[in-house]
Amino acid sequence: MSCDVSEEEKVNMVDPIFMHSPVELVKNDQGNVSINQEALKILSAIDMPVVVVAIAGRARTGKSYLLNRLAGIRKGFSLGSTIQSHTKGIWMMCLPHPRKPDHAIILLDTEGFGDPEKGDNDNDSSIFTLSILLSSMFIYNSRSNLDQSEFEYLHFVSELTKHIQLTKSKKNNEEWEFIDFFPDFVWVLRDLTLDMTINEKTVSADEYLEHTLKLKNGTDEKTEKFNTVRRSIRNYFPKRKCFGFVCPTTRSKRKRLDELLDEELDAEFVKEFELFSSYIYEEAKTKTVEGVHKVTGRTFGPLVESYIAELNSTQKFCVESAVTQVAEKANQVALEKSLDFYRKGLENFTSSSRDALTGLQKLLYKTALQIFLKNSFLKDSQEYLVKLMMTTKEYNEETLKKMHETSLERCTVLITDLKKDLINNLKSAKYSKPGGYAEYMTDLQSIIINFTAAAKDEAQAITVLKSFTEEMNVISETIKNTDNILSEKENTINDFLAQQRKILEEKEAVQTKAKSMEKYRMDETLSQLEDAYQIQKNQIGEHYEYITTKQKNEKDQYTKEGREEEAHEKENEEKFYRKKWEESNSSYSNIFWRLVKYVLSFFS
Repeated sequence: MSCDVSEEEKVNMVDPIFMHSPVELVKNDQGNVSINQEALKILSAIDMPVVVVAIAGRARTGKSYLLNRLAGIRKGFSLGSTIQSHTKGIWMMCLPHPRKPDHAIILLDTEGFGDPEKGDNDNDSSIFTLSILLSSMFIYNSRSNLDQSEFEYLHFVSELTKHIQLTKSKKNNEEWEFIDFFPDFVWVLRDLTLDMTINEKTVSADEYLEHTLKLKNGTDEKTEKFNTVRRSIRNYFPKRKCFGFVCPTTRSKRKRLDELLDEELDAEFVKEFELFSSYIYEEAKTKTVEGVHKVTGRTFGPLVESYIAELNSTQKFCVESAVTQVAEKANQVALEKSLDFYRKGLENFTSSSRDALTGLQKLLYKTALQIFLKNSFLKDSQEYLVKLMMTTKEYNEETLKKMHETSLERCTVLITDLKKDLINNLKSAKYSKPGGYAEYMTDLQSIIINFTAAAKDEAQAITVLKSFTEEMNVISETIKNTDNILSEKENTINDFLAQQRKILEEKEAVQTKAKSMEKYRMDETLSQLEDAYQIQKNQIGEHYEYITTKQKNEKDQYTKEGREEEAHEKENEEKFYRKKWEESNSSYSNIFWRLVKYVLSFFS
C-alpha cells in the first residue's frame, strides 16, 4: 500500500530537486503580474518543506550573481554586463538544501527597482511585496556604503501596511504584528571601498547597519522622513544581519564574472561570501504560514497564485484571504490523497474474513490520517477530517457489501458441490432401508464438517450453512419417520443436532464480537486526533514562547540602556503575543472538541 504518485505522473514530472537552470515564477507584463504554469508544475512535485530565499534591490547591482554562487552554478540566473536590466518579474531555482535533510531550498531572483525603462513605482511595489511575503529570508542587495539615497529606494518597506492587511476583520494592523508573516532580513553591501569605521573605531557590518538604523529625535518633517523607513525595518524585521563585500574582481574582468574561478577572484571577496552562504544555509528558516504551518513546494505554488490574485484585486491585499484559499486547496488535496490511498488499499483486499477486513481498515485509516495531516493545513481542516471519516465509512460499507456478496456466492458454490452425492443418494432411495437414517446423518455430518473447514473464514458461512441445514431438516424428518431403527439412534442424532446448534451459536457469537470492533475504531480515531492536536499545540507554544522571550529580552536591554519608550513598546508587544498565545490555545482547543463531537456523532 502506497500513496506515491502514479507511474504516468512520474513520467510527466520535471524533477524539481535537480534544476540546472532557473524558471520564471512570476511573469511581469508591463505591470500585470501572473504565475508561470510551468513553474507551478515543478513546485507541485515537491512534497518536502521548503526554505525560500529571495533577493531584491536596485537594478544592475549584482543580485543574480550572488544567487548563482549560492546555487553552486556559474550560469543560472541571467547576469547583465551592460547598463540594461536583465531580470524581469521573479525567477526561481529549486535545489536540495545543502544543510537540512529532507528540505528543498527555493532561490528567488527579483527584477531590480528603479529601472528607468519601466518608470513604474507601483510595479516595483508589487514585486517587493511578493518577495517579502513569499520568502523566509529576504536579502536586500545594494552597492557601496549606506547613505540616505539607499533608504529612499527602500521606501516600499514603510508603505507595506498601505497595501497589506492581515485579517478580513481588522483593517489596520500595528507594524510589529506583521512579524509572523515577514522573513528574516539580510542587507548585503557590495563593492565596498571605504573602511567601516564610526568615530574612528572599526565596526562590524552588523554594527554598521544598526548604527545607520538609529532614529533621530524630533518631530519635524525632515526628521520624520529620515526615521520612517528605518523605523519600519526595525519593527518588521527584528532579526536582521549585514554583510559587506569588496569588489570581486577588476573592472575589466567583470563582464565575464560568471566564467571566473574562485582563484581568479579577490580572496577577501571569496572569504566574505563563504561567511554569507554559511549564514544563509544555517539561519534561513523553513517557510511557514502564520508562523505555524510548514510550506512544501506543493503548497508554495498555490500560495504564490493566491498572493498574486490578492495583489491584482482592486481591494487591499488581505493575507488571511490568501492563506485561507491555500488552506482550502491543500486540505482538499490532502483529503483526496488520503482517500485515494484508503480506496486502493480496500480494492486490493480479496479475503472474505470479517476480522481480516476490520484489521485492514484500522491500518489503512491510521495511515490515511497520517497522509492527511502531513499534507493539510490545520487551519479549517476539521471539515475535511469529518469528510475523511464519513467517506472511509462509506468505503467500508461498500467493501463489506461486496465482500458479503462474493462470500455468499463462494459459499453457495461450495455447499452445492459438497451435497451433490447426498442429493444423488436421495434420488436413488439409498437411505430408504433399515439403518438408512444413520447412514444419511453420517453423510450429512460429513458435508457440514467439510463445509465448516473450507469456509471457516467466509463472512457468509453461517448464513449459507443455516439455510442448508433448514433445507435438510425436512428431508431428515422424512427419513427419520421411515427408519425402523430411529429409536436406537435417536440419542446419537440429538447429540449431533445439539452439536450443530452449538456450532451455529459460536458462529453467531463471532459476528457479535465483530460489531464491538466499531467502538474500538472510534476510540482509536479519537486517540489519533488527540495526538495530532497535541503536536499542533506544541508547535504553536514553541513559536510564541520564542517570540515572547525575544520581546522580553529586548525590553530588558532597552530598559538597561535607558531607552524607556522603546522598552515600553517591547513590553506591549510581549503582552500582545502572550494574549495571542492564550487565544491560540483556546482556539485549537475548541477545534479539537468540535472534532471529538463530529467523531462521536459519526460513530453513533
